[in-house]
Amino acid sequence: MKKTAPYAGIATCLILYSVIIIAAIPYVGQQGETYSIFNHFISELGSTRFSSNHIIYNSGIVLASLGFGIFTFGFNFFSDTKLTKVSVIIGLISSFLCIGVGLVTEEHRTPHLLLAFSFFCLMTIAVSLFSYSIWREKDNPFPKHLAFHGFTVTIAFSLFLSMPKGLMLVKRAEGPLFERPEIWWLPFMEWFIFFALTSWIFLISLKMLQLDKKSKNGTILPSDSLAT
Repeated sequence: MKKTAPYAGIATCLILYSVIIIAAIPYVGQQGETYSIFNHFISELGSTRFSSNHIIYNSGIVLASLGFGIFTFGFNFFSDTKLTKVSVIIGLISSFLCIGVGLVTEEHRTPHLLLAFSFFCLMTIAVSLFSYSIWREKDNPFPKHLAFHGFTVTIAFSLFLSMPKGLMLVKRAEGPLFERPEIWWLPFMEWFIFFALTSWIFLISLKMLQLDKKSKNGTILPSDSLAT
């Protein structure tokens, strides 16, 4: 698992970027519009009504969720701290919820929103706790700049929560008559969370590879006892 975790993290990012591009290019929305990260929610790419490649997208979400779970579990092999253990548990729960996001599409509004919101909440908590561990706990070998990078996920999610939600009700009521603003801050902040998270996963994965290489060369990691 120690060797698999960083590759799972990298694969998670590559899968997400790939299926998003594949789904976004042919997307035609309810108003006949093309897809834009500035005014569309991520989950709209999984719509069975408007996304012609929704099967690819939703399948990719499920695969990426499994990869995220493996990546998160891999923290145990690099950092033996209390906060790491807690963040792993929460991260695994969030990855399970994300599988549900891929299986329950946005047409099923209430369960989908519940799964998606729960995933974002728990994922943010997991990233925040591990980032705090990097920042404050000496036995965590990851560099401090990755802690501050992780905190951007926390900040982005906080901003997302603070965004006005009124346009969502207008969109639901007006349907095809609804005109999206050029920049709709609520979905745009969701994309900001996404990019902050995936870039953090990618950089953490690269550092895992580096730490694993150092341990093979004879450098002792604080968590080597867990990896054996």
